[in-house]
Amino acid sequence: MEKIINGNQNLGEIVSIFPGAAEIFNRYKIDYCCGGHDTLAGAMDVIEIDNEKVIEELNNAYDVFIRTNSEYKDWRKEKPSALIKHIVETHHEFTKKQLREIDILLLKVLKVHFKHHSEELLKVHRNFGTLKIELEEHLIKEEENLFPLIENFEITKDENVLSKIHRIIKDTESEHDAAGNIIKELEKITRDFNAPEGACTSFKLVYTKIHDLEKDLFIHIYLENSVLFNMFQEKKGCSIN
Repeated sequence: MEKIINGNQNLGEIVSIFPGAAEIFNRYKIDYCCGGHDTLAGAMDVIEIDNEKVIEELNNAYDVFIRTNSEYKDWRKEKPSALIKHIVETHHEFTKKQLREIDILLLKVLKVHFKHHSEELLKVHRNFGTLKIELEEHLIKEEENLFPLIENFEITKDENVLSKIHRIIKDTESEHDAAGNIIKELEKITRDFNAPEGACTSFKLVYTKIHDLEKDLFIHIYLENSVLFNMFQEKKGCSIN
């Protein structure tokens, strides 16, 4: 079988041609969202895993995907406004819902299990609290500022608007990095979101919900950093037709 995926490709490109790569990257803890511009080989060298094994697994899974999937959409070929609509309706709404549910549930778990797991739960509560505040503000800034500017430029091709977009993208990517760092810290504190032995259903559920938030955020950030923002790269000029 011809290898479509190789170590010289960047992570964002791989997920674009094969969305299922995200699940494999998550399993090996390869950061394809904030690290979407890194090459696969470079990312694997950092975590010291069997490069050939991972590349073979990706290509085998990609082969199955191509033969069985007829609904795949390559967002790189869509208009920015269409991608923005997808990001807001799919990922922003999910993030808002998860943040609300986790916030309520985590406080209950902290109260009930404080005596036996205070050190861990206090760290989780503080980190999640910071993540919640930063994400809520981040989503509003995108929906009220960045995304309307992008939609405006798609219609007007106004170079002044494009300059504003470039500036905001830099800040937005920095905020993505910050959110990614908090998620990685939560991952470490919770032993990859595994509740302590003997934990109750609510304890397990809150960790599962944070893990679900992490997985969705990875895809969300990848779509912005590696797809949407790439349409407005300063060095190459805007790629919008």
